[in-house]
Amino acid sequence: MNKLFEPIQIGSLTLKNRIVMAPMGTTTDVTNAFNMRDVKYYGERAKGGCGLVLTGAVVASTEFEPAPCQKLTNTKDVYMLQMVAERVHFYGAKFGIQLSPGIGRMNWIDPHTPPYSSSEIPNYYVPEMKCRALPTDGVKRLVKAMGESAKLAKDAGVDIIELHAYGGYLIDQFTSAKWNHRTDEYGGSFENRQRFLKEIVEEVRRSCGKDYPIAIKMTIDSMDDERPLEEGIAIAKYLADSGLVDMIHFGRGSYSCRWRMVSSVYQPAGFDLEAAPMVKEIAGKIPVMAHGKLNHSDVAEAAVAEGKIDLVAIGHGLIADPHWANKVKNGNLDDINPCIGCAECHFNAMKGHSRPCAVNVHGMREGEFKLTPAKTDKKIMVIGAGPGGLKAAATAAERGYRVSLYEKNTYLGGAMAAAGAPSFKTDVREQVEYLKRQIVKFQVDLHLNTAVDIEDVKRENPDYVVVATGASPFIIPVPGHDKPHVSAAIPVLMKKKQVGQRVVVIGGGDVGCELACELKLQGKEVTIIEMLDDILMAGESFVANHQNIRYLVERSGVALLCGAKVSEILDDGVLVSKNGEIQKVNCDSVVFATGYRANSDLYMDILKAGFECVQIGDNVKPGKIINAIHQGYHCIRVLEED
Repeated sequence: MNKLFEPIQIGSLTLKNRIVMAPMGTTTDVTNAFNMRDVKYYGERAKGGCGLVLTGAVVASTEFEPAPCQKLTNTKDVYMLQMVAERVHFYGAKFGIQLSPGIGRMNWIDPHTPPYSSSEIPNYYVPEMKCRALPTDGVKRLVKAMGESAKLAKDAGVDIIELHAYGGYLIDQFTSAKWNHRTDEYGGSFENRQRFLKEIVEEVRRSCGKDYPIAIKMTIDSMDDERPLEEGIAIAKYLADSGLVDMIHFGRGSYSCRWRMVSSVYQPAGFDLEAAPMVKEIAGKIPVMAHGKLNHSDVAEAAVAEGKIDLVAIGHGLIADPHWANKVKNGNLDDINPCIGCAECHFNAMKGHSRPCAVNVHGMREGEFKLTPAKTDKKIMVIGAGPGGLKAAATAAERGYRVSLYEKNTYLGGAMAAAGAPSFKTDVREQVEYLKRQIVKFQVDLHLNTAVDIEDVKRENPDYVVVATGASPFIIPVPGHDKPHVSAAIPVLMKKKQVGQRVVVIGGGDVGCELACELKLQGKEVTIIEMLDDILMAGESFVANHQNIRYLVERSGVALLCGAKVSEILDDGVLVSKNGEIQKVNCDSVVFATGYRANSDLYMDILKAGFECVQIGDNVKPGKIINAIHQGYHCIRVLEED
């Protein structure tokens, strides 16, 4: 039997397998209570085969800070929580909540009021604003509140509590020597800094019984000075030796190194497993759980089979495909919808939105966007096989329409294929492959290397046209921009255009930085020239991805020339204006990564010809993968809608 699907004991609790839906904060309604979307969301992951489903953080008190997430403070909060537990239990899974006393200095809900923390330390988001130290009697009230909330959870059918002592939040602030400067019983010595956590565990035990399972999620190290490795190891040993908890769930990173906390598009599979042997040795017989892109089944299975960890926590991968566990169990790996690491889920949640997934249009919308069989025999023509076009074509064929898909290139995926071309963006490549398999699965009539104009559309005479032809790269028309050694980024990424040993990349956005890092890995000498004062200043992306690509650039050896403007491209270099002075940067090749522009000419021609037509993705406005895939699905879903 695959080790992932062997049962395991956590204290008094038996799980049917080792696969856990990792805790992830979700945005809720204005009451901060669980709701029917939560019932369906968590229930779908249980239906998909998880052994344990964990919620994101649930706060036990709002006395000292506004709730940033769901709360469990009185019996009114139990009603929907019980329904979530019931739904999860229908499928033989166990259900747990991640219980938290608060987020302290990480508070982003109210940027104007100093939050409470372990000590008078800087607020993370507004460093000039000092936190207020929690009064000693306030700490004790929080301890009591955690016990009361745990009892409410137990009575609602929750099988296990995971204490949120991770990521720089309030418990972490108490256990940290950097953030805890208290002089009362909760500060000073190592043991005193652990007192808040210890008393919380003891209070939960008193409230729920000595056999009620308690796990802890903790930070082993922060990759900076916030949590030194020695301190994290000492805390893990303290927990293991004291017998306080029944499972240790460890992670790494901090908000200043967010890509170690929350996986980025650039992270390799199982990136936290390197720390697992240390934790496992310390934990002894206590089960150990890790997270970090473990939705790669070979990596997850090997980690458990080799005894590195006992349980696998999967977060974003289960948003992308809630049925991951069952598909792995049944050997249907090609049917897994892979997470691309874009973190749109987290990015939008932090903005107060629901948790949309770029590749799963049903994420946090379970049951709301069902496909219905086609009512008529429509002929659908999809022009462009980027992510939006691929999704539209597969969705139309799945509904039962006759579908033809046209792509001018010899490959599928459009700009997304180029986005997945760097060696460190495996997850994006895997999503392109998945979309390609969907085209085969639903028997779409595919035409590669076929450019389409209005006359082609008239000859085919479709009932409905989806224009998904993407956007064209924008090349700054400086003198020399049309020289043979000058290219846009996509041909270079797709290896359709070769570059020399010395390369200038014009544009320091995501594409320029990724291309520069990839070329550097190939042994090239690379310089990024950026008009703005720094790289990565344009566009919106999740902070983990932003931090991680900056980290890669800084350590790659790529030369940066910011606040500079290219004035001319020569045969052996580029002339650059900076601070009113002209300088020459020698190079063999020049690559433009200066953005894209949509062209609506074909769409307008089709409309004028009288065809029913829709325009999606980058062809509307250069944007993100989430826009293209969602638009591709919904433009087909709403056809002939009741």
